[in-house]
Amino acid sequence: MSAVVEFAVTVVDLPAGEATPLSVVFDELKLACVDDDPPAARAGIYLGATYTSTQGGYGAVADEHLPAVLRAVAPGATWLAWDDPHEGCLGAAALYAPDLGVWTGECDSSGEIYVPAAALPGPEVLQADPSALAAVTGLTWQNRIVARHRELAAGPPAAGFVPVCAPVEAEWDRPSGLIYIDDPVAGTQIVHAPPGPALGHISEPAARTAAAALAQAGWQLMPTAISGPPWQRAGHATHVAQLYRPAPQPAPAAT
Repeated sequence: MSAVVEFAVTVVDLPAGEATPLSVVFDELKLACVDDDPPAARAGIYLGATYTSTQGGYGAVADEHLPAVLRAVAPGATWLAWDDPHEGCLGAAALYAPDLGVWTGECDSSGEIYVPAAALPGPEVLQADPSALAAVTGLTWQNRIVARHRELAAGPPAAGFVPVCAPVEAEWDRPSGLIYIDDPVAGTQIVHAPPGPALGHISEPAARTAAAALAQAGWQLMPTAISGPPWQRAGHATHVAQLYRPAPQPAPAAT
């Protein structure tokens, strides 16, 4: 067992609109794969690759923190996460698919699921409930992940890479209702949202209307699991939030 790798994640399916929030989590946890270029900003998520930790953090899967964060920021993704075995104990694994939910069990240092023979359901249990074997072994989840690995291996290389963009900060000037976005690709953008009082709480309807206006302009609020509740007060009349583009735009061509 490596002394450096203490937990790891493999993502085999990922909606494009969830890639940037997931990349932020990977950056915070120092998760990287062999195809990453550490000195450069992360360009995307490689599907099927093993992202391993470089800063420690043993127990991230066992204590359910990492699986909970992954589900919160990328609910449409399919993935396997695991802790390395530690001090003579097996590692902890969590497998997730949107339509299956999460399954947890024990594993070795490569994430291979281990189920002791004593834990397997007997013939009488299987006769009464044929799904009991999958529930104990995680076989349905394992088969899903293996099938996706095969699809990725058989498909074009581009299908195994989901691009991401850097999150940006938006400032909502409440009295005017204008949201200013410092877009590194297209320059400063302005989105019109409901005006309101400089002081006081932003109502839920106003926040929803602002989110809809941002979505129409191609922006989405970062999940609260990453940045906390949006529109934190940053001045007398200004509130700020983190945004990202669900579909990253290419940089303009040099002239």
